[in-house]
Amino acid sequence: MLLYVVYGSETSLLDNLYDETDCFFICIYNSKVKERRKNCIYINDLDQLEDTIKIKSKETEVSKIIFIGAAFKTQTTLFMQTASTEIDTMVEVNISNYIKIVQILLPIMQKIKAGNFVYLSSFRSQVTSRGVSVYGASKAFGEKFFEIIGKENGAFGIFSCSIRMGYFEGRMTEALDDEKQANIRLRAGNRRLGQGIELVNAIKFLVENPYSNGGVLELTGGINHEY
Repeated sequence: MLLYVVYGSETSLLDNLYDETDCFFICIYNSKVKERRKNCIYINDLDQLEDTIKIKSKETEVSKIIFIGAAFKTQTTLFMQTASTEIDTMVEVNISNYIKIVQILLPIMQKIKAGNFVYLSSFRSQVTSRGVSVYGASKAFGEKFFEIIGKENGAFGIFSCSIRMGYFEGRMTEALDDEKQANIRLRAGNRRLGQGIELVNAIKFLVENPYSNGGVLELTGGINHEY
């Protein structure tokens, strides 16, 4: 059985992922569970993660653990305008928790000699602008961190890579007014927002292709940053 660990499970972009057969999911959420599924266990405390995996492993043999890093805390203000508490939350959600999760999962993956880390990044890791100082830097950190995790562990059957995302349908764009959403679509070569099924297909591609280890897959719809 494949065991998925999804950090940031509230996102609707991953809905199609849960339709996979012969899989089970440990969903790490922040404040609420959007929709409970029979093939999922829901936790909101990272200290519960290791014990939850052990309990599930006793029920059925786990052939591989696949981590999906979808959680993020975004930023909408200049650094000097951002409250210290909000900065602390961004660092915790976008950086510290990822490190903690990897510390928990790596020994288990090494024991079964099978694992994947798929980190959902953003074009903001490379293309900066005003108001994304901590967010953009944290995405750049995540890409580099998971690149090196892959290099250190590929020989043990554990692979790691990132998906550098553009604008997708979901909570990052739903809060924008119609004019801003229209402008975003114009900036994409595909003239539309990305869809969840495209992200899920990209995740499956990376999991099924170990030679993607240490790499970054661009999934931006041909976004034009000079528009």
